Amino acid sequence: MKQSFLLLAAFLSGAIVGSFLNVCIYRIPREISLMKPSRSYCPHCKHSIPWIQNIPVLSWLYLHGRCAHCGKRISERYPLVELLTAALFAEAALLIPFPALLSVLLFFSLLIAVTFIDIEFFLIPDVLSKGGLAAGLVFSLLTPQLHHTSSPLKAVGLAAAGALCGAFILFLITELGKLAFGRYKVSLNAPARFSFEIASNGDPQILIDDQAFTWTDHFFRKSDRIFVRADEVEINGAKFNDLDLNFYEDRIVTVRETFPLANIVMLAGKTRYAEFPREAMGFGDVKLIAAIASPTFEIGRKSPS
Repeated sequence: MKQSFLLLAAFLSGAIVGSFLNVCIYRIPREISLMKPSRSYCPHCKHSIPWIQNIPVLSWLYLHGRCAHCGKRISERYPLVELLTAALFAEAALLIPFPALLSVLLFFSLLIAVTFIDIEFFLIPDVLSKGGLAAGLVFSLLTPQLHHTSSPLKAVGLAAAGALCGAFILFLITELGKLAFGRYKVSLNAPARFSFEIASNGDPQILIDDQAFTWTDHFFRKSDRIFVRADEVEINGAKFNDLDLNFYEDRIVTVRETFPLANIVMLAGKTRYAEFPREAMGFGDVKLIAAIASPTFEIGRKSPS
């Protein structure tokens, strides 16, 4: 009876937390405050949702997955996140003793929010990765049994070591992956027109045969570069033949001189070959693994040594 009550309480608590995670998943990557507006609202018509229509899972089912105000479809992600969080909370309550349970619940919540944000936006917000790292260190201090020890200082040391090791290993994987797969080539049989320009949204881009290669899609760190081998090119009125252009985030480097990107008024020419950077793995993954590796969660009911 006691265990059944515990599982029910954990399941309901997880559903409520899942409802809040849906708010985080929607607002954090869009840089919307979690506090204002304080009430949940429809993502389509922005109408505030009363509490009776915001009961986890049940309200979505009752309203047939639609906003009661505008009738627009509400994503299936909302009940999915609530049910997933509820199930994980119940499973954790069954396996993990208190107070280590609190750390595990926070860990699950972090991973759920990160996973669904990454699926939709292909990014891991710093507020979650860095916040998770800080939380891992704090919970290691408060619940040292996570690291099979009764010493808070030893637990924090182990957590910091785990975070550093995890981040370092994934950083190496990221850098090695970038060396092996971090560039792709555009090779043409005949010279094609290319140009550099600023798009209407302010994003610099290179056009090759009208295909756009934007800075946002290709520059992930300062060392990244776009390479264009120009058969001929005109830069601000000066004409060159057989010139290699190295485009960095803020400048263009050639064997002749360096041009600040902000000073480029006109750049156009013909090319048959170009290379573009691509990310093997985002640096957000490195920060996330540091957050995950900081605590070593104890699955089971073992006593601290």
